Amino acid sequence: MSISLYELFLVLIIGQCIFLIFAIQYIPKKHTGANRIIQYLLAIYSVFLFERALGSQFERDFLRLYGNIINTFYLFIGPLVYTYIRRLLFYKNGNYQLPYYHYSPALLYLGYCFFHMYIYDSIKDVSGYFATLLFCNDVIFFVFISAYLFKSNRLLSYYKKKEEEELSFNQTIIKYIKIMLICLLVYMFFWLLGIIERFVVKLPIDIRMIWDISCLIFGIQIYIVGFYNLKHPEVFKIRLLLNKENEAKKKNKLDEKEINKIKNLIDSFLEEKKGYCRPELSLSILANEINTTTNKLSWVLNNIYKKTFYELVNEYRVEYFLQRINENRHKEFTLISIAFEVGFNSKSTFYKAFKEITNFTPTEYIRKVENSQKLKEY
Repeated sequence: MSISLYELFLVLIIGQCIFLIFAIQYIPKKHTGANRIIQYLLAIYSVFLFERALGSQFERDFLRLYGNIINTFYLFIGPLVYTYIRRLLFYKNGNYQLPYYHYSPALLYLGYCFFHMYIYDSIKDVSGYFATLLFCNDVIFFVFISAYLFKSNRLLSYYKKKEEEELSFNQTIIKYIKIMLICLLVYMFFWLLGIIERFVVKLPIDIRMIWDISCLIFGIQIYIVGFYNLKHPEVFKIRLLLNKENEAKKKNKLDEKEINKIKNLIDSFLEEKKGYCRPELSLSILANEINTTTNKLSWVLNNIYKKTFYELVNEYRVEYFLQRINENRHKEFTLISIAFEVGFNSKSTFYKAFKEITNFTPTEYIRKVENSQKLKEY
């Protein structure tokens, strides 16, 4: 049995995949529900990579008879990716499960696999049968996974939108999920190329090269998943409102007395107590501090302040930062240390908020202030 360098490379990725499956098991008890889904996905990826790496070592008839069973796992990828994102990003979703009918295509296809094994010996036109089977498989799997990829992207978009309403900082979790979905999107693009190359028109890129690139994409995703999960940063989850809750929220108009009360409490917390200096400040924390609900607080921010939670809190932080600059604090401390002092918890969030509010980078603003001071001296 001879193995090429490429196949050996795939075996190494499979080893990394198996290592991650066991390593994630021993990560401190955080995001356990989401991590369990990642373990399932890594196991599925390792099966596909194993088939690509060592499939040539099996007889053709063996693969034709039993190979479809492995294809069943493709129908689990979409639902599992969606479930993973749902569990990782949203409150009370740690053990979230999609309804069982989402997995029914996989069970139906598995049933077909056994039927296929039963009728295999009686098939007369084997080449025609497998050409039709491969085409149906590729199209069904492509449509099914793409649908859940679209569904998962919508979920991430919802989270990004709500993050600014409920959090005062940006998180790396969005970049991680985005890269994960981009890897799957690229994988599906090459899958589509494979369908076109095999069944529509010959392309400059060979089908085997398409398969090899697809496996490498799986490998890249495995390393990204491994790096993120072993690093294991904190994830601040937000609420996922159902349609009925969204309607209730829209109708939840407050009377003037309650509006003024909540507004005064917000102003007191931010202006007198400088609550914005707390880097972990979120909508739920503020609601708890002023003894109100997140729905009422969100309504006041949207309808009275006309701002998101992110915008309001970071305006206070930037204003306090500018005050520190005018006091020449930047001559004693670094800009990032001052940014952390006023409540920002990351360099990226600080630079983004500062640019949005002042239209300058911190360095440009300081240069502008210093030039203005020099002109006054003259």
